[in-house]
Amino acid sequence: MSNIVTELILTSRWLNIIAGIALFAFGLVGNCFNIYIFTRPRFRRAPSIQYLLAGSIANLIQLGQTLLPRILGDGFGIPIIQSSTIHCQIRLTLAAVATLCSISYPCWASFDHAVSTSQSASIRHYYTSKRFVYCAIFGTIFFWFIVYIPSTLHSRATKEVCTGTNYIITCIYSYGISPTAYSILPITFICYFNHRIIRNLQQMKRINSIGVVNTRLVRQVRRMLIPQLIVLIMSGIPFSIQTIYSVVTISTSKDSVRQAAEGVIFNLVRLLFYLNYVCSFYIYIVKSSEIRGECERMFGKRYPILPEGTVINGNKK
Repeated sequence: MSNIVTELILTSRWLNIIAGIALFAFGLVGNCFNIYIFTRPRFRRAPSIQYLLAGSIANLIQLGQTLLPRILGDGFGIPIIQSSTIHCQIRLTLAAVATLCSISYPCWASFDHAVSTSQSASIRHYYTSKRFVYCAIFGTIFFWFIVYIPSTLHSRATKEVCTGTNYIITCIYSYGISPTAYSILPITFICYFNHRIIRNLQQMKRINSIGVVNTRLVRQVRRMLIPQLIVLIMSGIPFSIQTIYSVVTISTSKDSVRQAAEGVIFNLVRLLFYLNYVCSFYIYIVKSSEIRGECERMFGKRYPILPEGTVINGNKK
């Protein structure tokens, strides 16, 4: 029996080390590339790109506040919380807000595509303006910060673990907010916005004749969002189920084998959930020739081989 428990604990540990480091490395590289590409002048003009840029920044914060501590703590046994309640509350707040913003911004990008195909010029002008985009980005941060204040205030550091001290608030977040934010709302919003896009396009005989933004880049961003949102749904549902299960069985007596087995499953589910914050760049580069072209320009710079004796800026080569 003890051998089984030991093997399961080691499995959890190596999952966090091997899979965790791989996810963190791919996520760090991918999101840094996203930020670089989306800040190029030719991409900044599209409002939906601003949402994806904000999402990439949130992804980096999320990986740094959740995945990296998991690798260090659960993988290498390096203490992160150090029994500091203040540190625990700050880290939980940053992680929760960044996580939910990362999920929200692709939904905002779908919303942008829906309103950009509207036949109403005033709707297109207002909801795709820079002012509205920035308000949506920062308003989303503020909204999720307010939502998670009660949970933050009732969190305490206990033996290197952040735990909630109010059972009612824990239930509200586990049974209500978590499944709603991670699964129900993204699925609902994206299905509705894509339905509106299809309906708007079907009602238009000549889209460009009424000034609707339907450039090649915008169409590609629309295709980029679909697989990203599928990944969100596939990973968000198991994470929500795992969160509910943890609260339901919190008072259940469990032997060491069950605890170790659940630890392996929970680590798998959580690592799967991190795919949301890792794979966006790799989806974009597959689905968008514009992104691929920018990457080729980044890495494909070639300097001509000049004949010996050529003078450049007064210097002889």
